[in-house]
Amino acid sequence: MSVELIEVELNKKSILENMLHFYLDDLSKYTNQLKTNIHGIFEYENLDSLFTNPNIIPFFIKFSQEIVGFLLFFKAAENEHIDYCVNDIFIFSQYRERGFAGQAVKKLISSYPGTYYVKQLEKNQKSIQFWKSLYEEFQLTYTEEAIIDCGERCCAQTFIAP
Repeated sequence: MSVELIEVELNKKSILENMLHFYLDDLSKYTNQLKTNIHGIFEYENLDSLFTNPNIIPFFIKFSQEIVGFLLFFKAAENEHIDYCVNDIFIFSQYRERGFAGQAVKKLISSYPGTYYVKQLEKNQKSIQFWKSLYEEFQLTYTEEAIIDCGERCCAQTFIAP
């Protein structure tokens, strides 16, 4: 059985917001730039833009009718060399190591062929290895560069999904 990508509708915004708290908590292991708010939770900046910007599509990743994670997909309208960006992928810890994130990316790139850009925090070696294993599995050629983004050292890759 495979995963489904379901576009997050506005009436499900609070579910995505709750999931983003968990995602940012996970991500905080790799950066000192994420801080909790006065209520002790990590907040995703510009949450509303995920629903008002036509170039952003948030997807739930579902398996057996359960939401197991999310994927934030950006259409790169301002870059003539890049069509899309997979900005964030999150899988709840109880569903990790089952291939759900890889299946979600495979469904995404088969639905949206073009040039993709992805980046990972340099300290997040698990994420870097995830992407490199996908490139190998899907036989995708990619270019990679080290970049500084918002003061953080990152690895960035570009690849073409046929």
